[in-house]
Amino acid sequence: MLAAHRIPSLLHYAGSHSLLKEVAARLRLIAPGEPVPQGLGEKSRTIRRYAKEAAEDEEKAGRRSDGLDGLLWDPREEYLRKTTCFTPGSLAGFFTRSDWPPFMTAWRDGEAGWPFADAPFPRDFLLTDDPRLRLRALLPDWPEPGYARDRIHLDAGEQLAAGLLLARSDRFDLLEQVVEAGARALLDEVRPAFEASLHERSAQALRAALAGDRRRRDHLFSTYAADPDPEPDQRWITIDWEAVRQAVDADSERLRRQVPEIVSHPQCPLDLRVLLATTWSDQFVWSRLLSDRPTGLHLLRTLPMRPNRSLAVPLSYVSEGGVGVGDILDTAHPADLVLRDAAGLPGIARRHPMQCVITRQDEQGPMRLLRGITELADHHLGDDPGAWTIGCRIVEGRRFTGSVSELLERAGARRPR
Repeated sequence: MLAAHRIPSLLHYAGSHSLLKEVAARLRLIAPGEPVPQGLGEKSRTIRRYAKEAAEDEEKAGRRSDGLDGLLWDPREEYLRKTTCFTPGSLAGFFTRSDWPPFMTAWRDGEAGWPFADAPFPRDFLLTDDPRLRLRALLPDWPEPGYARDRIHLDAGEQLAAGLLLARSDRFDLLEQVVEAGARALLDEVRPAFEASLHERSAQALRAALAGDRRRRDHLFSTYAADPDPEPDQRWITIDWEAVRQAVDADSERLRRQVPEIVSHPQCPLDLRVLLATTWSDQFVWSRLLSDRPTGLHLLRTLPMRPNRSLAVPLSYVSEGGVGVGDILDTAHPADLVLRDAAGLPGIARRHPMQCVITRQDEQGPMRLLRGITELADHHLGDDPGAWTIGCRIVEGRRFTGSVSELLERAGARRPR
């Protein structure tokens, strides 16, 4: 029986059984008349099915986006709002828009309840500077009784940050509503700071409480802040990057837990991002690295793929505007490991051994990458067994270290006419 690792990684992407069989025979993986190696046909069909599903998912996402616009702006869609359910994150970015439909403005101003009754209450407003939205974060069940079923439970730091924004905006009228709500709104540990701030008509008590909370829980804030007294409600504080470099060299366990936040910092130096990328292969670190397009492209160009580094899984969590499928196919190298990564073939670790639950979101990146590879292979190689044979021989050659796009272009250019 032919061992799976002896089958060229590209061959798994061939689309038809007859093509698989002929190319396998040309590569002398099977003798004339023998069946296709066990698992090769099944893997090929699976790859094609996933590529098709990825295309369908993209089409559905476009329809959902159009549907959301209709729900927000078309009065004829009003009857659907009470039965509409959004997945978490589907409203991301909406709360930073300047144009709000009237019914959403009424909700923001506390004149109406959350209009999408079956949808999860969004957390996106915690990133805005609108005091009325922060009030909604603190009093999500106000003004309608029974609204608490959709309540967002903020932790102490989030409550203090929301209260501090109200105080700094001189909206003590809104702060008073929160204090009067008592335990319905506030955790016991933060209530004294809210009451003191309201009594003094000052943000100082809330600022001091938030700074103390962040020093206890935020290792970057307490250890690596360049400013000895940074503003506690600012997400991106100024960091002492040289101190971070030294901690990376020492393999600090506490720092390791905050690497995703470090590489996401807009002021993180590129050389430090490269150092962290080579030090740790955690998929969430890499998703943040690839979310910054200049950083991601630099890493794809300069760092070869490794058996313990997946690009397909982090691609599932790359932010809009980051590195895309085309960038990986054009830049990541060597092609063999990219092909193995996308298809889940032996030779690369796509998951951490302790990850026992694989979600639909985890599979989005691999499926999108499979779709990109199959479309590119069909474009350059078609159904020509000679072109597929050449491609398989190239990818198996030790001297080829190029990208998937370079591989397929070379194989397609050399195919017999």
